Amino acid sequence: MKKLNGWLLLCCLGLPLAKSVADETILTGHPRHDYLKVPDIDQMENELRRSLGALERYSFSRGWWKWDRLRQRYVDGGRRDENAIRILRAVFRALILDWHARCEQRGEGDLFYIFFTTNSGNKVQREASDGRTLKRDHHGGGYHGGWGGASRMRIYEELVQQDMLNEADQARMKKIVHQSLSRTFINFKSGSQHADNHSFGNGGGVALGIKMFPNVPQAKEARAWLDRIWDHMADFGDWTEWNYYPYGPIFLHGLVDIAEATGRLELERGLIDSLGRRCLQFAHGNGVRGGPNCGIRQRTDFSAVYADPWNVGYYDVETSGRDAHFWYRMAQHYKNPEYLWAAEQVALGGRPPDGQVPPAYQAAYNKRFAWFLERGIEPKVPRMHAKVGLLSELKKKVKERIYLNNGVDAGKPIAAFFLYDKKDSHLDNVSGFLYDYSYNGAKFLHSSGKYNNVYSGTDIRGGGSGNESLDALLVVDKRHQFPVHPDRKGDKRDYRRMYMAKHLPDLAHAENNDTGDAYGQFGFADYFGPESRWIRMTVLTVEGYLVVADEYQVGEALGQSYHAGPVWHLARVEGRKPGRQNKNWFGAPAFAQAWWQKEKMGVAVVVHDHREMVFGTINQSCSQDLDLNTSAYAYRPVEAGRTERFFSVLVPHKLSAPSGSVARGVTTAVSKRGRFVASVGDVTVKMDRKGNWSVSR
Repeated sequence: MKKLNGWLLLCCLGLPLAKSVADETILTGHPRHDYLKVPDIDQMENELRRSLGALERYSFSRGWWKWDRLRQRYVDGGRRDENAIRILRAVFRALILDWHARCEQRGEGDLFYIFFTTNSGNKVQREASDGRTLKRDHHGGGYHGGWGGASRMRIYEELVQQDMLNEADQARMKKIVHQSLSRTFINFKSGSQHADNHSFGNGGGVALGIKMFPNVPQAKEARAWLDRIWDHMADFGDWTEWNYYPYGPIFLHGLVDIAEATGRLELERGLIDSLGRRCLQFAHGNGVRGGPNCGIRQRTDFSAVYADPWNVGYYDVETSGRDAHFWYRMAQHYKNPEYLWAAEQVALGGRPPDGQVPPAYQAAYNKRFAWFLERGIEPKVPRMHAKVGLLSELKKKVKERIYLNNGVDAGKPIAAFFLYDKKDSHLDNVSGFLYDYSYNGAKFLHSSGKYNNVYSGTDIRGGGSGNESLDALLVVDKRHQFPVHPDRKGDKRDYRRMYMAKHLPDLAHAENNDTGDAYGQFGFADYFGPESRWIRMTVLTVEGYLVVADEYQVGEALGQSYHAGPVWHLARVEGRKPGRQNKNWFGAPAFAQAWWQKEKMGVAVVVHDHREMVFGTINQSCSQDLDLNTSAYAYRPVEAGRTERFFSVLVPHKLSAPSGSVARGVTTAVSKRGRFVASVGDVTVKMDRKGNWSVSR
């Protein structure tokens, strides 16, 4: 049969002819917040269908999430916006039904799939069973293509329920689903067989596909696979991809998708809620955020957020609207106001301490959370306190993080350390570093970026840096410039934390005193060398002062060949030259500030001046998701068999007060018996190696 040209194909698909040049105002800005006032919905539906259907590439993974949120808005709005379902029909017909018809016209109809494929290949293309090429985002989405599968199936289900698809449309969709779940594309014993963003991101669409079309090929194999990946998570009691952005929401939406499709949302409520509550601890009310192995910027211009809060989130991260929608779904299903609070934090940035927001913020909240407003459900700040955060809280009770706070209300001080020493497949080992320190709507320390301390072979990825990119105690052979650690390119003298440092869970502890100050401690064995041990003790005061005491027991293998000391990462000050310095303090502005914090904030870092201490800064290279930063370091020689002590005090302040004057108000003392004392103004903090601590005023 002679191939049809594009114009004739559109005719055969039943699309009416339109103007040769489409009206750009009709084609832009989709999905829109509503379609109630569209003057000619027939024209918009037809032209949008034609425009999308003529594309050669479209994301089968991430591209469908926004259309699913449009479906959610339509449903949660009582299905009153009848034009919205017309738009969804245009999108679905264009990107699924018309694309399949076009593939058939080219003799490639049997190459089209809408879930994922385990066929061999790479991110660009994969190989069909007969040797032909499967082009990513043309024939399907590759291995990640199932991330949009649940969205496609939910939209299809709604279109059918609203009688928006004819019999021919439904017959074509049945054909597509059947071939997409055949052995041609998926071997359910290949690919991920445990709980991660790959399997759960793909699993939601498969679960809905076999629910709607129970007689598809491999239905039995698909159910067995879904049971395997769910059981892997349930047996452990959690999932271990602790880099929340961008992987967390992919996994978490898949969790809800699979649970909804398989009847587990209520049956496994305890497990699902335990995962939700663990992730809830990652959030706080300061309007800024840090995370292990991921830089988390927020936007500086919120006009796009307020204009489209369903699709543009407060944090400038990959698919920013995705995180808020996970919390939205959890809050909606479980009627949980704390989950709704988390949704507001990541969608709009959260409310200031006085609760007052400008009209644009409130209007955006009313748009985004109308379903909750109609039912009188209001956000509620979770009750939080200093604690050791647990991975698999219901079963394994792995000590994963330390949270220092006395509540997560807006403006309160927050600090968090990562402890877990098992490396995930996506990440390097960031065990023992401070990944969030925020107070009064400002973030003072940097978070390691996605490709900091992450390698391809022996080469660091993404332009990032290595172990020196983490806010922790660092140990480096004397032949290297401290704090530049050689990481995987080192030899036996250059010990690394990765695969070596062992968390000592019995030492992990956190608590509050009666006045709301927080204390935490943790330790690692074999830290930068066999039989070496690092213990960190920290107090976070209600004033936001972070007082950090480090003890390092030097193993015999290190001899007298190493330098050690704390490294703190501060925002880059333009024009300030790095290098060694005589003073024992550093100052810098905050990395980020909440939308409501209008006064510029900064931090002064004072390091106790032991004998032989060297102080200085280097400017860091950094990964794609992290702002420029400067490593402030302090080090001295260490000796095998000794216990070396280091003491740091971090003081937030308004930038109107010079860092030098703030630093001069700090005094520190360290005794040979391991007693640490710091005073900031009239606040005095004391700690010792036995875990005793106090704050007096």
